[in-house]
Amino acid sequence: HETASNALTPRTHMADPEWVTATQTALGPLIKRPKLTAALLSKPPFRFLHDIVSEVTRATGFADGLFSEDELQSGRIKEKELKIAYLSKIFKCVEVASGGALGVRPGKVVAGMEPENTNAFLVALARVATSGVDNAGVVASTLDAIAASAKSSSSSPPASAPPVQAEPLPPPPPPPQPPPPPPQQQQQ
Repeated sequence: HETASNALTPRTHMADPEWVTATQTALGPLIKRPKLTAALLSKPPFRFLHDIVSEVTRATGFADGLFSEDELQSGRIKEKELKIAYLSKIFKCVEVASGGALGVRPGKVVAGMEPENTNAFLVALARVATSGVDNAGVVASTLDAIAASAKSSSSSPPASAPPVQAEPLPPPPPPPQPPPPPPQQQQQ
């Protein structure tokens, strides 16, 4: 039977999810901080992810030049929209470098959801950061893609909108005619 002290003892005998150990294996040799603990990787907070990206950049040069001065300081990224913009930028950079889609949604990551996908991103980050890609070319392509996306999204309908018809629409039907007045009775 369990004693009260055993019930309060953390369960260290449970195995970490595979995606946590994959992240630790991929990033562990690259960075010494932040500590890649199972608890943080199981629900990675934004600051933790920002610190990982910053350390990977320091260690490998990958994504150097991608972020503005304000974006490089995690303390200046407080609002949800800014966090999503930061993550969108690094996700796009990893996609450009790897040539494939990540399948991770920045809004879900900021909300602490889908940690498996977040860890898959971290593994992909480690892979491309150590692959010898042309960092300057990857950063330039990423920034171009982000600028093109911003330009097209502000001047055209969203991709989910139906295509615009090339042929003009037929004219609308004429408005309905008012009903005839009721017959007037003659007064006597």
